[in-house]
Amino acid sequence: MTDSHTLSPTAPDHIPTGVPGLDAVLKGGLLPKAVYIIQGGPGEGKTILANQICYAWAAGGERSLYVTLLAETHHRLLRHLQNMSFMDNRFAGTSVVYESAFDTLRTEGLEGILRYLTRNGKRQSASLIVIDGLFALEENAASERAFREFINDLSIYADVVGCTILLLTNSKRDSGCPEFTMVDGWFQLGSDEDKFRTYRYLQVHKFRGSDFIGGRHMSTITSDGFRVFPRLEAVTGELDSAPMRDERLSTGVARLDEIIEGGVPYSSTTLLVGPTGVGKTTLGLSFICESSEAEPGLVFGFYEDAHRLRRRANALGLGLGELIDSGVVEILHHTPTELLQDQLAEEILEAIRRRGVKRLFIDGVDAFKQAAVNEQRLGRFISTLTAILRCEGVTTIFTAELAEIVGGDTGLQFAAVSAIAENIVLLRYAELESRLYRTLAILKMRESGFDPYVYEFHLGAEGFRLGERMQRTEGVVTGQPHRLPPVGRRDA
Repeated sequence: MTDSHTLSPTAPDHIPTGVPGLDAVLKGGLLPKAVYIIQGGPGEGKTILANQICYAWAAGGERSLYVTLLAETHHRLLRHLQNMSFMDNRFAGTSVVYESAFDTLRTEGLEGILRYLTRNGKRQSASLIVIDGLFALEENAASERAFREFINDLSIYADVVGCTILLLTNSKRDSGCPEFTMVDGWFQLGSDEDKFRTYRYLQVHKFRGSDFIGGRHMSTITSDGFRVFPRLEAVTGELDSAPMRDERLSTGVARLDEIIEGGVPYSSTTLLVGPTGVGKTTLGLSFICESSEAEPGLVFGFYEDAHRLRRRANALGLGLGELIDSGVVEILHHTPTELLQDQLAEEILEAIRRRGVKRLFIDGVDAFKQAAVNEQRLGRFISTLTAILRCEGVTTIFTAELAEIVGGDTGLQFAAVSAIAENIVLLRYAELESRLYRTLAILKMRESGFDPYVYEFHLGAEGFRLGERMQRTEGVVTGQPHRLPPVGRRDA
């Protein structure tokens, strides 16, 4: 980063930015002796992103020079950054120095700015220089050629001195303009609308000297600063499968375990599908309540928080509260509002790896569809997530509430997750002779036999109880149940 660092044979090829998710997109971070353009409109986060990098580098012992070419005072800039958690006042004015070159640009032009950077960068021993206001240099250049020569001189300066330079601009100039062809990297910050919500994104258009993950990656700005959520399917790469085990995990319902030959297979994914209120969550909680210190559990839900799940489990005779209090089970709850699907996946995987989770219950996989900016990604996203879970040795149960399970001649219709769910359990209501029944049928079970019958089940103080198979009925799975006539009757 400084001369002694960059010339060292042990120096890293990439320098971490300290911005969550960005280094994954850049496959390691920024490169030394390079010039990067960060482009975006007003309010897209350029200033926050650049400052976050400065303070991350300061925490690692490096020094930065933040140069503004605008009339905005540094006092105002710093005031807006005070609420950011990355902002460490110990470094402001020491390891991160703010200076204005507004007057220099106005009186001495682009050549004066280059002399200014050479003089002040050396005085500060800066390994990182931020120039906030590249568009001001464009406007003050005598010609397009003069601006092109300035960018070239800046690149030579970065290479000779051994520093990294970030150029921030809100210009709408495109890839045909000389600055984008001459710099080492070009990052775009933007925002777009999906019906009623606005979402942010980061896209790397160019990153010379290194591979990177292209396309749009969703991002957020919070009090913690700028964060990038790389597309899950793009950053996962090759996965090593978990060791195969001839092992079954109990569903928590003894009779159900019997009809699927001992429980759900280890590290498999099971989809519980059915209408609202039929008992999907209760069955999922029964599975989670089989967790132990050797098999920690995690409930990731969208519709019921920990307090409501405790109350429900208590009414069903399940010891969920004790498992939560002992730390064997963790509850993570999100309202299905404006979260991003990659953000949700990151939180799930972080919790799994933090606690070594082996039993996972995701209550409401449909919320991933609500969180998707582009629904065309949903199949690839779910497929990647479940593949990661299998490789982590996690046995997962999802619930899915579908708008239409039966639709005339179209038959059974499931969400994208059904294509990669190894086990599918259908829970339905059936009305027979003016009585409402709850029914369960196994539609699919990975590498396992199962009873191909429809069973009645009950919910109550004893939890989820599976009864006997239903007799002399047809059409329960198709949603058009009816009693068969007694044997020998001809008026059926």
